[in-house]
This record gives sequence, structure tokens and C-alpha cells, in this order.
Amino acid sequence: MHIHWFTRREMTDLCSTTQLALAHGLVRRGHSLTIVNPDPHAKHEALPWQHVSLPIQAIRGLQARKLGAEMLEYLKEKTTPKCDLAIVDWQIAPYLISELENQSIRWMLMDRSPPADRGLIAWLQWPKWKNAWRLVKRNPLTVGCVVSKAHRDFVIEKVGSNLDQIIVLNAGADMKLFIPGEKNPELTLVYHGRLDHHRGVLSLPMFAQKAISSGLKCRLIMIGEGNAYEDLLRIKEDQQFIDVYPTMAQDQLAKILRGCHIGLLPMPDSEVWKLASPLKMSEYAASGLLILGIDHSGHRVKEGMQPPWIKLVEKQSFHEDGIKWIDSLTDEQILTLSKEARLHAQKSMTWETTLDVLVGVF
Repeated sequence: MHIHWFTRREMTDLCSTTQLALAHGLVRRGHSLTIVNPDPHAKHEALPWQHVSLPIQAIRGLQARKLGAEMLEYLKEKTTPKCDLAIVDWQIAPYLISELENQSIRWMLMDRSPPADRGLIAWLQWPKWKNAWRLVKRNPLTVGCVVSKAHRDFVIEKVGSNLDQIIVLNAGADMKLFIPGEKNPELTLVYHGRLDHHRGVLSLPMFAQKAISSGLKCRLIMIGEGNAYEDLLRIKEDQQFIDVYPTMAQDQLAKILRGCHIGLLPMPDSEVWKLASPLKMSEYAASGLLILGIDHSGHRVKEGMQPPWIKLVEKQSFHEDGIKWIDSLTDEQILTLSKEARLHAQKSMTWETTLDVLVGVF
């Protein structure tokens, strides 16, 4: 099958890991894939798909509109390669769906997260998000993809979409890349992903400081980029137990995770995070890390009681209860729970499982 993926994601972004994993998987399964996005073409030359580069210059909040217009022009060109199916990010779907249907091209919506920004940007994005899902609802031959059952239920509540038009694509991990390894001599806590204020990341240096003050010997590693990055660098200058790194390649990230003991999920109990299926959770578990996080549906690996290698606590007691849990763990328990986390990831968190669901609707 000839597939076009119209995405606003730049493939060098940590947040593009899902797209890269699914794209590689589709090619492995024999599909012809063309990715259309703003990346320079050189970044895709060594990758196993065709690439169409549509670079844009626009202020934040207008980028999707500009990119959607560029993609529409591309789609109308007679030189466009054959397309049997289009995968379309929700941010640009309103600009493309009419033309795709005019050309009798099947399409499916990709929604990895509802609007996560705040303020004016979010106010502009929510109507577009609802519009994209209404386009799915009106076309019984198409489906939309979400990241969790909670996300699916949210779409149904807000838009009234049909259950059979929504498929859940949980975040996975590359089990050959993210593997357990020899742990650092010092207890190491880690967070990787977007370093934005509204993700609760600024609570982590204080958490590590309190842990040390309570008698624990530990280090904190934070990896990513975002509007809290500079703040974290300034904190790091006065706190020698913290390391802050910019976004890095997946192989470098996997190497660091192997040496860590506990992965952190500080995202608060707000609507957007309750709907999530955090990629970092899969990569933590695959690397044999225990997990400590805020208790809400987006951080639970299953309904009901969580497995013993994951500890979820209320936001207001995150520091106190989290430190108490870590302090209660013996070296033998950490080793045992690390093995259990890896086994769970191998059983339930592979990209192949997610790909089975995706290609099942082609």
C-alpha cells in the first residue's frame, strides 16, 4: 500500500519518536511510505521512505495554517506520487480532508494529544481539534487514532464520535534499543521529554534536594528542551547533584537510561496529561527502571492496582510519599522490580503490538 503521512512533526524532535517508530514499522511490513513535513530533505536521505520537504516560516499559532496551505498545494500537484491512504495529523486535517476526499483517497486522523498549550494558543487550537474529529465522525469509512482509552472516551464525550471509528495506539518502546544495563553506583533519578513549566518539571530539583536532605544519596538527570530549560540550567549551577542535557539521539538517551534506577513522571492531574500514554513510561520500563509519578489515569499501566515497580502518589504529597517509597527500597528489591518492569514492557509495550492495531484498519 502507498501511504502518505502528513505531519507537522519535525523528526529530530523527541516528541517525534512515535512517528519514527510507526514509520519504520510500516516500511518493515512492506508498505511504501512518503512523509510530508517541514524537515529539510537532508534529514531523511538515509531513511527508508520518500520525503517531501515543506519548510515554513510563521509565528506560533499560525504554523499549522501555513503548513496546511503548503500541503494542500502539494496534494493538488499532478506530480504527487500514488497515494492509497493518507495519515493526517489533527492540526492540519481541516486544510486537507476536502481535497483528499475529492481525489477519493482514504484517510485516517492521527491525534497523539489534544491541545497541550495554554492561553491564547490553546484557545485557537481547541476549535480546530474538534473540527478535525467532526470530519472523522461525518465519514463512516475513516477512523481516528488516539493514545489511550481515556483519550478515546474524551473524544466521544466532546465530539460524539462513534466508538468503532476510534482506535487506540499506545506508546511503545524499541526493545532492542532500550535495554537494562549496569546501574550507576549512585541512585539515579531521571526525567526525559519536554521540559515545560506546565509539565511539573521544576518540582524535580526540589524533590532531589529533599531526598538528599533526608539522607538519601542520589542524582537527578533531566533531558529535553522547553520553556523551563534555562531555569533548570540556572538551578543546576547551584546544585551539583543535577545534570541537565538538551534533546539527544535515541541511542544516546537509551545509554543514559540503562544506568538509571527510577524514571519520573511529574505531569500533573490535568485533562491533557490524564489522556496521555507517555512514551517515556514505555522507555523507562523497557530499560528496567522503576517509575515514580503523580497519580492519574495517564500514568497508570492498567486499571486498578498498579504493579509494584510503579509508585503513583497524589500531587500534594509527591515529595513526601515519593521519598518515603524510595527510602524503603533495598538494593535487592530494586533489582527484582527492575526485572519485572522489563518483562512487562516486553509483553505489553512493544511497537509491534501498536503496529498490529494500526495496520489492522488498513
